[in-house]
Amino acid sequence: MVKRANGQGSLRYDRERKRYELRVTIDGRRRKVTGKTQAEVNERAEALRRNAELGPGLPAEMTVSRYLEHWIAQVLPLTDLAQTTREQYERMARLYIIPIIGRRRLDQLAPADVRTMLSRLSEQGLSPATLRQARSVLSRALRTAEADGLVTRNAARLVDGVRQANKEGRTLTPAEARTLLSAAHGHEYEALVYVLLSLGLRKGEALGLSWSDIDFDSTPAKLTVRRALKKDNRDRTYLDTPKTTRSRRTIHLPGSLVDVLRQHRKRQAAERLAFGEGWGGRFADEDLVFTTSIGTALDPNRVNRQVQQIAQDAGLGKWTPHELRHSAASLLIAQGVPLKTISEMLGHSSIRVTADVYGHLLDDARSEAATAMEGVLWG
Repeated sequence: MVKRANGQGSLRYDRERKRYELRVTIDGRRRKVTGKTQAEVNERAEALRRNAELGPGLPAEMTVSRYLEHWIAQVLPLTDLAQTTREQYERMARLYIIPIIGRRRLDQLAPADVRTMLSRLSEQGLSPATLRQARSVLSRALRTAEADGLVTRNAARLVDGVRQANKEGRTLTPAEARTLLSAAHGHEYEALVYVLLSLGLRKGEALGLSWSDIDFDSTPAKLTVRRALKKDNRDRTYLDTPKTTRSRRTIHLPGSLVDVLRQHRKRQAAERLAFGEGWGGRFADEDLVFTTSIGTALDPNRVNRQVQQIAQDAGLGKWTPHELRHSAASLLIAQGVPLKTISEMLGHSSIRVTADVYGHLLDDARSEAATAMEGVLWG
Protein backbone atom coordinates (compact mmCIF):
# COMPACT_ATOMS: atom_id res chain seq x y z
CA MET A 1 0.00 0.00 0.00
CA VAL A 2 1.42 3.38 -0.99
CA LYS A 3 0.73 6.32 1.36
CA ARG A 4 -0.62 9.43 -0.33
CA ALA A 5 -1.63 12.92 0.74
CA ASN A 6 -5.10 13.53 2.10
CA GLY A 7 -7.73 13.52 -0.60
CA GLN A 8 -5.47 11.70 -3.05
CA GLY A 9 -6.85 8.24 -2.29
CA SER A 10 -5.14 4.95 -1.49
CA LEU A 11 -2.88 3.23 -4.02
CA ARG A 12 -2.02 -0.48 -4.09
CA TYR A 13 -0.34 -2.85 -6.55
CA ASP A 14 -2.16 -6.03 -7.59
CA ARG A 15 0.66 -8.51 -8.22
CA GLU A 16 -1.64 -11.10 -9.79
CA ARG A 17 -3.09 -8.70 -12.35
CA LYS A 18 0.14 -6.65 -12.56
CA ARG A 19 -1.83 -3.41 -12.29
CA TYR A 20 -2.03 -0.48 -9.88
CA GLU A 21 -5.36 0.23 -8.18
CA LEU A 22 -6.29 3.63 -6.77
CA ARG A 23 -9.38 4.21 -4.66
CA VAL A 24 -10.51 7.81 -4.45
CA THR A 25 -13.61 9.66 -3.32
CA ILE A 26 -15.02 11.81 -6.10
CA ASP A 27 -18.26 13.73 -5.83
CA GLY A 28 -19.16 11.80 -2.66
CA ARG A 29 -18.66 8.39 -4.26
CA ARG A 30 -15.85 5.91 -3.77
CA ARG A 31 -14.29 5.09 -7.14
CA LYS A 32 -11.60 2.61 -8.24
CA VAL A 33 -9.13 3.45 -10.99
CA THR A 34 -6.66 0.91 -12.45
CA GLY A 35 -3.63 1.16 -14.71
CA LYS A 36 -0.33 -0.46 -15.60
CA THR A 37 1.71 2.41 -14.10
CA GLN A 38 1.24 4.92 -11.28
CA ALA A 39 1.30 7.73 -13.83
CA GLU A 40 -1.53 6.12 -15.79
CA VAL A 41 -3.58 5.67 -12.62
CA ASN A 42 -3.02 9.29 -11.59
CA GLU A 43 -3.98 10.52 -15.06
CA ARG A 44 -7.23 8.56 -15.03
CA ALA A 45 -8.07 9.71 -11.52
CA GLU A 46 -7.49 13.31 -12.55
CA ALA A 47 -9.76 12.82 -15.56
CA LEU A 48 -12.52 11.55 -13.26
CA ARG A 49 -12.08 14.60 -11.01
CA ARG A 50 -12.30 16.94 -14.00
CA ASN A 51 -15.44 15.21 -15.25
CA ALA A 52 -17.04 15.51 -11.82
CA GLU A 53 -16.24 19.22 -11.75
CA LEU A 54 -17.89 19.72 -15.14
CA GLY A 55 -21.32 18.78 -13.87
CA PRO A 56 -24.25 18.29 -16.25
CA GLY A 57 -23.37 21.21 -18.49
CA LEU A 58 -20.03 21.06 -20.28
CA PRO A 59 -18.38 24.49 -20.79
CA ALA A 60 -18.12 26.00 -24.26
CA GLU A 61 -14.30 26.15 -24.02
CA MET A 62 -14.15 22.35 -23.64
CA THR A 63 -11.20 20.85 -25.53
CA VAL A 64 -11.39 17.67 -27.56
CA SER A 65 -9.20 15.98 -24.97
CA ARG A 66 -11.42 16.89 -22.02
CA TYR A 67 -14.55 15.90 -23.90
CA LEU A 68 -13.12 12.52 -24.87
CA GLU A 69 -12.18 11.91 -21.23
CA HIS A 70 -15.80 12.68 -20.33
CA TRP A 71 -17.06 10.44 -23.14
CA ILE A 72 -14.83 7.55 -22.08
CA ALA A 73 -15.77 7.80 -18.40
CA GLN A 74 -19.45 8.74 -18.61
CA VAL A 75 -20.87 7.80 -22.01
CA LEU A 76 -19.11 4.61 -23.18
CA PRO A 77 -20.06 2.58 -20.07
CA LEU A 78 -23.75 3.22 -20.84
CA THR A 79 -23.58 1.79 -24.37
CA ASP A 80 -24.35 -1.81 -25.30
CA LEU A 81 -20.81 -2.32 -26.61
CA ALA A 82 -18.85 -5.27 -25.29
CA GLN A 83 -16.24 -4.48 -22.65
CA THR A 84 -13.39 -5.39 -24.98
CA THR A 85 -14.76 -3.00 -27.62
CA ARG A 86 -15.06 -0.17 -25.08
CA GLU A 87 -11.47 -0.76 -24.01
CA GLN A 88 -10.38 -0.69 -27.65
CA TYR A 89 -12.20 2.63 -28.21
CA GLU A 90 -10.53 4.12 -25.13
CA ARG A 91 -7.14 2.95 -26.38
CA MET A 92 -7.74 4.50 -29.82
CA ALA A 93 -8.74 7.82 -28.24
CA ARG A 94 -5.75 7.99 -25.90
CA LEU A 95 -3.09 6.78 -28.34
CA TYR A 96 -4.13 8.32 -31.64
CA ILE A 97 -6.74 11.06 -31.27
CA ILE A 98 -5.93 13.01 -28.11
CA PRO A 99 -2.17 13.40 -28.78
CA ILE A 100 -2.86 15.10 -32.13
CA ILE A 101 -6.08 17.12 -31.82
CA GLY A 102 -6.71 16.97 -28.07
CA ARG A 103 -5.89 20.66 -27.52
CA ARG A 104 -8.38 21.89 -30.10
CA ARG A 105 -11.55 23.45 -28.72
CA LEU A 106 -14.39 21.01 -29.21
CA ASP A 107 -16.77 23.58 -30.69
CA GLN A 108 -14.11 24.72 -33.16
CA LEU A 109 -13.08 21.27 -34.41
CA ALA A 110 -13.18 21.31 -38.21
CA PRO A 111 -12.91 18.63 -40.92
CA ALA A 112 -9.45 20.01 -41.69
CA ASP A 113 -8.34 19.07 -38.17
CA VAL A 114 -9.55 15.51 -38.69
CA ARG A 115 -7.74 15.28 -42.03
CA THR A 116 -4.58 16.55 -40.32
CA MET A 117 -4.95 13.85 -37.67
CA LEU A 118 -5.31 11.12 -40.28
CA SER A 119 -2.37 12.47 -42.28
CA ARG A 120 -0.09 12.49 -39.24
CA LEU A 121 -1.14 8.99 -38.24
CA SER A 122 -0.36 7.84 -41.77
CA GLU A 123 3.07 9.51 -41.60
CA GLN A 124 3.73 7.51 -38.42
CA GLY A 125 3.38 4.36 -40.50
CA LEU A 126 0.03 3.24 -39.07
CA SER A 127 -2.14 1.02 -41.25
CA PRO A 128 -5.23 2.24 -43.12
CA ALA A 129 -7.30 0.01 -40.84
CA THR A 130 -6.04 1.89 -37.77
CA LEU A 131 -6.77 5.23 -39.43
CA ARG A 132 -10.28 4.09 -40.28
CA GLN A 133 -10.90 3.05 -36.69
CA ALA A 134 -9.51 6.28 -35.25
CA ARG A 135 -11.86 8.27 -37.47
CA SER A 136 -14.76 5.98 -36.51
CA VAL A 137 -14.14 6.37 -32.76
CA LEU A 138 -13.90 10.15 -33.08
CA SER A 139 -17.08 10.22 -35.16
CA ARG A 140 -18.95 8.18 -32.55
CA ALA A 141 -17.87 10.53 -29.75
CA LEU A 142 -18.78 13.61 -31.79
CA ARG A 143 -22.18 12.11 -32.54
CA THR A 144 -22.93 12.22 -28.82
CA ALA A 145 -21.54 15.75 -28.56
CA GLU A 146 -23.77 16.82 -31.45
CA ALA A 147 -26.82 15.25 -29.83
CA ASP A 148 -26.01 17.10 -26.59
CA GLY A 149 -25.74 20.42 -28.43
CA LEU A 150 -22.01 20.83 -27.77
CA VAL A 151 -21.11 20.96 -31.47
CA THR A 152 -23.18 21.94 -34.48
CA ARG A 153 -21.75 19.29 -36.78
CA ASN A 154 -19.81 16.06 -36.69
CA ALA A 155 -16.47 17.03 -38.23
CA ALA A 156 -15.32 13.41 -38.56
CA ARG A 157 -18.31 12.42 -40.66
CA LEU A 158 -17.58 15.26 -43.09
CA VAL A 159 -14.19 13.75 -43.91
CA ASP A 160 -13.90 11.13 -46.65
CA GLY A 161 -13.27 7.61 -45.42
CA VAL A 162 -9.75 6.23 -45.47
CA ARG A 163 -9.07 4.21 -48.58
CA GLN A 164 -7.90 0.73 -47.77
CA ALA A 165 -6.37 -1.78 -50.11
CA ASN A 166 -8.88 -4.52 -50.73
CA LYS A 167 -7.51 -7.65 -49.11
CA GLU A 168 -9.59 -10.20 -50.91
CA GLY A 169 -8.18 -13.10 -48.92
CA ARG A 170 -8.70 -16.77 -49.68
CA THR A 171 -11.98 -18.59 -49.89
CA LEU A 172 -12.67 -22.25 -50.43
CA THR A 173 -14.23 -23.37 -53.68
CA PRO A 174 -17.34 -25.58 -53.41
CA ALA A 175 -15.20 -28.64 -54.15
CA GLU A 176 -12.62 -27.67 -51.52
CA ALA A 177 -15.38 -26.99 -48.99
CA ARG A 178 -16.80 -30.49 -49.51
CA THR A 179 -13.31 -31.95 -49.16
CA LEU A 180 -12.85 -30.15 -45.83
CA LEU A 181 -16.18 -31.44 -44.50
CA SER A 182 -15.22 -34.97 -45.51
CA ALA A 183 -11.89 -34.64 -43.71
CA ALA A 184 -13.66 -33.40 -40.56
CA HIS A 185 -15.96 -36.43 -40.49
CA GLY A 186 -15.46 -38.34 -37.25
CA HIS A 187 -13.14 -35.70 -35.80
CA GLU A 188 -13.97 -34.25 -32.36
CA TYR A 189 -14.33 -30.85 -34.07
CA GLU A 190 -16.55 -32.13 -36.89
CA ALA A 191 -19.66 -30.23 -35.80
CA LEU A 192 -17.68 -27.06 -35.16
CA VAL A 193 -16.17 -27.11 -38.66
CA TYR A 194 -19.67 -27.64 -40.12
CA VAL A 195 -21.01 -24.65 -38.17
CA LEU A 196 -18.13 -22.34 -39.10
CA LEU A 197 -18.28 -23.20 -42.80
CA SER A 198 -22.04 -23.47 -43.34
CA LEU A 199 -23.18 -20.56 -41.14
CA GLY A 200 -20.22 -18.18 -41.29
CA LEU A 201 -20.18 -17.62 -37.53
CA ARG A 202 -17.26 -15.86 -35.92
CA LYS A 203 -15.12 -18.28 -33.93
CA GLY A 204 -16.08 -16.72 -30.60
CA GLU A 205 -19.78 -16.82 -31.50
CA ALA A 206 -19.59 -20.54 -32.28
CA LEU A 207 -17.70 -21.32 -29.08
CA GLY A 208 -20.21 -19.30 -27.06
CA LEU A 209 -23.25 -21.28 -28.24
CA SER A 210 -25.44 -23.08 -25.71
CA TRP A 211 -27.83 -25.88 -26.60
CA SER A 212 -30.72 -23.58 -25.63
CA ASP A 213 -29.65 -21.34 -28.55
CA ILE A 214 -30.63 -24.07 -31.02
CA ASP A 215 -34.29 -24.79 -31.74
CA PHE A 216 -34.43 -28.24 -33.29
CA ASP A 217 -38.23 -28.32 -33.17
CA SER A 218 -38.90 -25.37 -35.47
CA THR A 219 -39.18 -25.79 -39.23
CA PRO A 220 -36.55 -25.16 -40.37
CA ALA A 221 -34.38 -25.54 -37.27
CA LYS A 222 -32.92 -22.26 -36.05
CA LEU A 223 -29.85 -21.06 -34.19
CA THR A 224 -29.69 -17.79 -32.25
CA VAL A 225 -26.39 -16.02 -31.59
CA ARG A 226 -26.61 -14.39 -28.17
CA ARG A 227 -23.09 -14.58 -26.75
CA ALA A 228 -19.46 -15.04 -27.70
CA LEU A 229 -16.55 -16.69 -25.93
CA LYS A 230 -13.74 -14.22 -25.30
CA LYS A 231 -10.45 -13.95 -23.41
CA ASP A 232 -9.57 -11.33 -20.80
CA ASN A 233 -6.16 -9.77 -20.20
CA ARG A 234 -5.25 -12.73 -17.96
CA ASP A 235 -5.93 -15.18 -20.78
CA ARG A 236 -9.06 -16.51 -19.04
CA THR A 237 -12.06 -17.37 -21.20
CA TYR A 238 -15.44 -15.84 -20.43
CA LEU A 239 -18.83 -15.38 -22.10
CA ASP A 240 -19.88 -11.91 -23.19
CA THR A 241 -22.18 -10.16 -25.65
CA PRO A 242 -21.30 -10.49 -29.36
CA LYS A 243 -19.32 -7.90 -31.30
CA THR A 244 -22.21 -5.58 -32.24
CA THR A 245 -25.96 -5.27 -31.77
CA ARG A 246 -26.54 -6.81 -35.22
CA SER A 247 -24.34 -9.73 -34.22
CA ARG A 248 -27.29 -10.95 -32.15
CA ARG A 249 -29.18 -12.79 -34.85
CA THR A 250 -31.18 -15.89 -35.72
CA ILE A 251 -30.07 -18.16 -38.55
CA HIS A 252 -31.92 -20.99 -40.28
CA LEU A 253 -29.98 -24.26 -40.28
CA PRO A 254 -29.37 -26.53 -43.29
CA GLY A 255 -30.82 -29.99 -42.76
CA SER A 256 -27.44 -31.75 -42.99
CA LEU A 257 -26.05 -29.46 -40.28
CA VAL A 258 -28.99 -30.34 -38.03
CA ASP A 259 -28.14 -34.03 -38.38
CA VAL A 260 -24.49 -33.38 -37.50
CA LEU A 261 -25.44 -31.32 -34.45
CA ARG A 262 -27.83 -34.00 -33.20
CA GLN A 263 -25.09 -36.62 -33.43
CA HIS A 264 -22.65 -34.25 -31.72
CA ARG A 265 -25.11 -33.77 -28.86
CA LYS A 266 -25.40 -37.53 -28.39
CA ARG A 267 -21.60 -37.92 -28.22
CA GLN A 268 -21.36 -35.07 -25.75
CA ALA A 269 -24.07 -36.57 -23.55
CA ALA A 270 -22.12 -39.84 -23.43
CA GLU A 271 -18.96 -37.99 -22.42
CA ARG A 272 -20.86 -36.15 -19.72
CA LEU A 273 -22.34 -39.37 -18.34
CA ALA A 274 -18.92 -41.07 -18.32
CA PHE A 275 -17.26 -38.15 -16.52
CA GLY A 276 -19.89 -37.82 -13.83
CA GLU A 277 -20.21 -35.01 -11.29
CA GLY A 278 -18.20 -31.87 -11.94
CA TRP A 279 -18.44 -32.06 -15.72
CA GLY A 280 -18.04 -28.55 -17.19
CA GLY A 281 -16.27 -26.93 -14.26
CA ARG A 282 -17.12 -23.22 -14.03
CA PHE A 283 -19.03 -23.55 -17.34
CA ALA A 284 -21.27 -26.33 -16.01
CA ASP A 285 -24.40 -24.16 -16.00
CA GLU A 286 -23.82 -22.80 -19.51
CA ASP A 287 -24.60 -26.07 -21.36
CA LEU A 288 -22.17 -25.17 -24.13
CA VAL A 289 -22.48 -26.83 -27.53
CA PHE A 290 -18.73 -27.10 -28.09
CA THR A 291 -16.68 -28.29 -25.14
CA THR A 292 -13.65 -30.32 -24.16
CA SER A 293 -14.10 -33.95 -23.14
CA ILE A 294 -14.60 -32.74 -19.54
CA GLY A 295 -17.20 -30.13 -20.45
CA THR A 296 -15.13 -26.96 -20.21
CA ALA A 297 -15.06 -24.27 -22.89
CA LEU A 298 -12.73 -24.87 -25.83
CA ASP A 299 -9.56 -22.82 -25.95
CA PRO A 300 -9.76 -20.46 -28.99
CA ASN A 301 -6.07 -20.93 -29.79
CA ARG A 302 -6.41 -24.71 -29.79
CA VAL A 303 -9.40 -24.39 -32.10
CA ASN A 304 -7.21 -22.48 -34.56
CA ARG A 305 -4.61 -25.24 -34.51
CA GLN A 306 -7.11 -28.07 -34.85
CA VAL A 307 -9.00 -26.47 -37.75
CA GLN A 308 -5.71 -25.83 -39.54
CA GLN A 309 -4.68 -29.44 -38.98
CA ILE A 310 -7.94 -30.79 -40.37
CA ALA A 311 -7.47 -28.66 -43.47
CA GLN A 312 -3.89 -29.84 -43.86
CA ASP A 313 -4.93 -33.47 -43.50
CA ALA A 314 -7.43 -32.82 -46.31
CA GLY A 315 -4.60 -31.66 -48.54
CA LEU A 316 -5.84 -28.06 -48.59
CA GLY A 317 -3.05 -26.41 -46.62
CA LYS A 318 -3.70 -24.35 -43.50
CA TRP A 319 -7.11 -22.65 -43.23
CA THR A 320 -8.23 -20.59 -40.23
CA PRO A 321 -11.73 -20.37 -38.69
CA HIS A 322 -11.99 -16.79 -39.98
CA GLU A 323 -11.23 -17.97 -43.51
CA LEU A 324 -14.05 -20.47 -43.17
CA ARG A 325 -16.34 -17.53 -42.36
CA HIS A 326 -15.17 -15.77 -45.54
CA SER A 327 -15.68 -18.98 -47.47
CA ALA A 328 -19.27 -19.23 -46.23
CA ALA A 329 -19.96 -15.76 -47.62
CA SER A 330 -18.32 -16.51 -50.97
CA LEU A 331 -20.27 -19.75 -51.37
CA LEU A 332 -23.54 -17.94 -50.71
CA ILE A 333 -22.66 -15.19 -53.18
CA ALA A 334 -21.84 -17.81 -55.80
CA GLN A 335 -25.31 -19.29 -55.26
CA GLY A 336 -26.94 -15.92 -55.90
CA VAL A 337 -28.10 -15.26 -52.33
CA PRO A 338 -28.94 -11.53 -51.93
CA LEU A 339 -26.19 -9.49 -50.25
CA LYS A 340 -28.64 -8.18 -47.62
CA THR A 341 -29.45 -11.75 -46.55
CA ILE A 342 -25.74 -12.60 -46.36
CA SER A 343 -25.07 -9.46 -44.33
CA GLU A 344 -27.77 -10.40 -41.81
CA MET A 345 -26.50 -13.98 -41.61
CA LEU A 346 -22.92 -12.86 -40.95
CA GLY A 347 -24.03 -10.32 -38.34
CA HIS A 348 -22.38 -7.35 -40.04
CA SER A 349 -23.20 -3.91 -38.64
CA SER A 350 -24.49 -2.84 -42.06
CA ILE A 351 -24.80 -4.12 -45.62
CA ARG A 352 -22.09 -1.60 -46.53
CA VAL A 353 -19.57 -3.62 -44.51
CA THR A 354 -20.55 -6.76 -46.42
CA ALA A 355 -20.23 -4.96 -49.75
CA ASP A 356 -16.80 -3.56 -48.82
CA VAL A 357 -15.47 -6.98 -47.79
CA TYR A 358 -17.05 -9.15 -50.48
CA GLY A 359 -17.78 -6.73 -53.30
CA HIS A 360 -15.00 -8.23 -55.42
CA LEU A 361 -16.91 -11.53 -55.47
CA LEU A 362 -19.96 -9.94 -57.11
CA ASP A 363 -18.49 -9.55 -60.60
CA ASP A 364 -20.07 -12.77 -61.85
CA ALA A 365 -23.46 -11.73 -60.48
CA ARG A 366 -23.11 -8.34 -62.18
CA SER A 367 -22.28 -10.07 -65.45
CA GLU A 368 -25.34 -12.27 -65.08
CA ALA A 369 -27.47 -9.18 -64.46
CA ALA A 370 -26.15 -7.56 -67.64
CA THR A 371 -26.84 -10.75 -69.62
CA ALA A 372 -30.35 -10.96 -68.19
CA MET A 373 -31.10 -7.35 -69.13
CA GLU A 374 -29.75 -8.00 -72.63
CA GLY A 375 -32.19 -10.87 -72.98
CA VAL A 376 -35.17 -8.90 -71.66
CA LEU A 377 -34.68 -5.79 -73.77
CA TRP A 378 -32.86 -6.97 -76.87
CA GLY A 379 -33.14 -10.75 -76.89
